[in-house]
Amino acid sequence: MATGSVWHKVAEIIRIHTDKPELMRAQVKALSRQIPVLYGLLLANAVALAYTHYGTAPDWLTIYAVLVLGACCIARGYAWQRAGLDVSDINVCIGHLRRIRVMAVVISVLFTAWAITMFGYGDPYQQGHVAYFISITVVGCIFCLVNFPPAALLVVVIVLGTFVLYFGFSGNEVYVAIAVNMALVSAMIIQIITSYYAAFSGLVTSRIDLERQHKTTLELSEQNEALAFLDPLTGLSNRRAFFAYLEDAVATAAAKADTSAGQHDRFAVAMIDLDGFKPVNDVHGHPIGDELLMHAGERLRHILSGDALLARLGGDEFGIVLGEYSDATELIALGKQICQELNRPYTLSNVSVQLSASLGFATYPAVARTSNGLFERADFALYHAKKNMPGEAVLFAAHHETLIRHDSQIEQALRKADLSQELSLHYQPVFDVETGAVNSIEALARWDSALMGRVSPGTFFPVAEKTGQVGMLTKILFEKLLREMREWPEHISVSFNLSARDIILSDTTEWLIEQIKANGITPERLTFEVTETAFLRDFAAARTSIRYLRNHGARVAMDDFGIGYSSLRYVHELEFDCLKVDRSFIAPLASTERSQRIVKTIIDMCTNLEIDCVIEGIETQSQRDIVIELGGRLVQGYFFAKPVKRPVLKRLPAMLKKQ
Repeated sequence: MATGSVWHKVAEIIRIHTDKPELMRAQVKALSRQIPVLYGLLLANAVALAYTHYGTAPDWLTIYAVLVLGACCIARGYAWQRAGLDVSDINVCIGHLRRIRVMAVVISVLFTAWAITMFGYGDPYQQGHVAYFISITVVGCIFCLVNFPPAALLVVVIVLGTFVLYFGFSGNEVYVAIAVNMALVSAMIIQIITSYYAAFSGLVTSRIDLERQHKTTLELSEQNEALAFLDPLTGLSNRRAFFAYLEDAVATAAAKADTSAGQHDRFAVAMIDLDGFKPVNDVHGHPIGDELLMHAGERLRHILSGDALLARLGGDEFGIVLGEYSDATELIALGKQICQELNRPYTLSNVSVQLSASLGFATYPAVARTSNGLFERADFALYHAKKNMPGEAVLFAAHHETLIRHDSQIEQALRKADLSQELSLHYQPVFDVETGAVNSIEALARWDSALMGRVSPGTFFPVAEKTGQVGMLTKILFEKLLREMREWPEHISVSFNLSARDIILSDTTEWLIEQIKANGITPERLTFEVTETAFLRDFAAARTSIRYLRNHGARVAMDDFGIGYSSLRYVHELEFDCLKVDRSFIAPLASTERSQRIVKTIIDMCTNLEIDCVIEGIETQSQRDIVIELGGRLVQGYFFAKPVKRPVLKRLPAMLKKQ
């Protein structure tokens, strides 16, 4: 079976591929220029070898044999030089290639036999010339025949193969070394032949394709134009098509309004985002993520009518331009249907996943009369849905316009503010209810704007992050924290919040460690709190930054644990030192057994992983009592202490400790 396979491969190598007529024509054209050079090379090298052996080897080798071989080379070279090849006839091309293959064998055998016979005469220098003759002649022949592998490979096998065997069994160490070298060179030459031929064949194929394309230029141009507006993964329209269609819809509606006494056509723009798509990509890989996007696109196709444009705008974001609609109720009903359909489980290649979808609507002409205005307001409605009503549809309304203006005011105020003076830090302690001692202190940002007064961190930080200003805020606040920490007792540790942008930028994390060292602070006193948003944005970059901080002695905590997607993979791979249970589980703790079970599960998990678990947001005694009953030890909230300018370092009153 193995022998048959080897012979099959050999036969395949030396076979002439008659099923590729254009390739054969190209081979004959190339060989018609190269074979005369080949025969000239053979003649010149043979004469040179005969000259160096003249008087040492017999005359029949140095004169008569060379005359016969030379006559053959001159005759064949002249024939090729004078031949007027008609490559249009494929049968003629096949005949030429077959003759070349036969002549490759004949010439190789003749010259190999002559050179081996010549090797038996002369001193080491003359024998070295024989080896040189073999190597330089074979290489030259290979280059001349490289467009036709059957002939080129036969030359390699016959000439180099014969001399490898001849030298290899000579018993002379030098000759054996030459044989090994020739064997390695043979393998390299075979690789070069196959690689070059693949490139040559590819060029011929490309030229044929170009010629075909030239014949069908108009048709292919139309196809390319269509492809330029398609998303290759889902087959939906792409971002370019979406905006082109939207601009056309706006222009058409405005033109109708001009000719019909200001009566506008109504249409709507929708933006859809798959909540939780990034974790699916991280956990199951990009192929599964791509498959999920294709399924989501199909579901949207089935829901939407023919007059709606559906596009994938990039990543897990889709856009829709809807035609006429009756009222806002119809839009919300459609949005609810879309979200419910996208929320159903997806059965993919080897896994079942479930996520949710959020949607934002903007209507023409009610909220905007330009394509950019519609897109921005639909995107804001989507952002509002993801932040406040994940998994639902939101219609852009007047109060959203107020929010946009408010965000714009905050952005301008941030740009104009003297942030080094207006930003400050408040501190809220984390207590150990078993000992009553302060376990750590959390630094919380405060902004007293000269233009807007006191602005909540939950308001200005998202704006700063969207506008790229958050890095500046982080640096100002962290420098203030380090200056104050120098005055505190060494045993007091502090947690500092980093934005999603901070944790994925290596420059920022390197700067943080440099500042800690420059201020003489022990890195172990710092805990950096990060939220899940950072991992969803760029898991690999977040992991690198977290490891960098921990490797330099700082601690890292996951803030708001339990909301979002909080994958156990994050806890496992990112090696957090602490999890902070989100306050949304604490508010209903006294009335909801489910919340108690969730908190208990997180506490037990942290105990098993030997990491800290901080329960934040405790505001009542009943919440405190339940947390203690569930096994909670580290607590934070208004019930124990509110954020203040000077850190609280005193112990808990006895009545607030675990009894």
